[in-house]
Amino acid sequence: MAAEPSPRSLGGGWRSWVGRYGLLMVALVLLTGSLALSFHKIRQQHETDLVDVGLSLWLTTQADFELQRLRHTLDAYALGRRDIAQSDLLERFEIFWSRMPLLVEGRDSATIRDATDAEILVPAIIGRLQAMEPQLHALRPGDDVLHAEVATSLERFVQPLHDMVVQVGNSLGEEGDSRKAARYTLYLEQSAYLLGIVVSGGILLALLFRETGRARELLAEAKEAQHRAWHLAHHDPVTQLPNRWLFEDRLEHTLRGAQRDRQQVALHYLDLDHFKTVNDNFGHVVGDRLLVAVARRLEAVLRQSDTLARLGGDEFAVIQTGLPDASGARLLGERLVSALRSPLEVDGQVLNASVSIGIGLYPEHASNATELHRAADRALYGTKAAGRDGCTMYDPVSRQPERRQALAG
Repeated sequence: MAAEPSPRSLGGGWRSWVGRYGLLMVALVLLTGSLALSFHKIRQQHETDLVDVGLSLWLTTQADFELQRLRHTLDAYALGRRDIAQSDLLERFEIFWSRMPLLVEGRDSATIRDATDAEILVPAIIGRLQAMEPQLHALRPGDDVLHAEVATSLERFVQPLHDMVVQVGNSLGEEGDSRKAARYTLYLEQSAYLLGIVVSGGILLALLFRETGRARELLAEAKEAQHRAWHLAHHDPVTQLPNRWLFEDRLEHTLRGAQRDRQQVALHYLDLDHFKTVNDNFGHVVGDRLLVAVARRLEAVLRQSDTLARLGGDEFAVIQTGLPDASGARLLGERLVSALRSPLEVDGQVLNASVSIGIGLYPEHASNATELHRAADRALYGTKAAGRDGCTMYDPVSRQPERRQALAG
């Protein structure tokens, strides 16, 4: 009969097992925990970068957007628009002013301060705004000299703010010295962990593949966030059409191509008639949905090569290319007017919408984008003066546009 193992022999066996496998098990546990913690730090860093850049992009985009709204309100007030009072202009001015400190103050603006010269630029802009405030109080409709002076001052802010938006958007892939050092140390640690995984077995390798996939997902999310930020900065949030900034960029590009190829370009200014009545009677929610319905109706008339944009409020614009002569622009203007003569159903409400259009031609009426805007704007006011619900081609000879009624139907 075999002898039972003595307590000494049992103790020796347990100690032998611990001596052989205990250190390996401790190493596996430590490596697993360290690796998980390391990738968690990477994930946290990516998420922090996404949040910081997203907030900074929102702040800079809002500042750029408020500047465009202020410039539009200034032009409308100086031209004597009845629906724009001096109080509206001053309110837009105060809103834009209030956006400036947000670009350099607080944690949300850290990325802006790191990626741009905002700490130098913003105080300079605020100083100019302080000098500009008395001019806005003194400005009256028809005062072309003061209007031009204020508009020129605001124009100086456009490019710096746009550059700030671009620089913040590009900063996601950039790293400062301290961040590079931290990442370098982290990568060295990862190399040691990977070596331990190879030695220890396939358990930690599986965890590595899982966390690597997560890191790739975070990078994909970062790219998607950049795309969303670009779209928000260049499109109207209500209609999803190109906004004024993107429209101006496309117009400049189109005019350069037209000059090179000796082609004509038409600029259509569109203004919905009595849109304020819809907001007053049905509320701004219905008003916004009416703008969406109008945008879709107008898009159905246009070609793929044409550009439709919402400039703000109830104002739209169209860039029409590939024109053999002025008749093509007149025909499109008539089709756009006719397209909105059919009622629109919005939230169960049947609404009637009409549009006034002014048309300017390049190079027949203007030699650059600024003159083309002016020609289309004057033609638009000619349409309104003639009773709205129609389109007008600018007349460069008399400088008084002659209204051309759109075809009925």
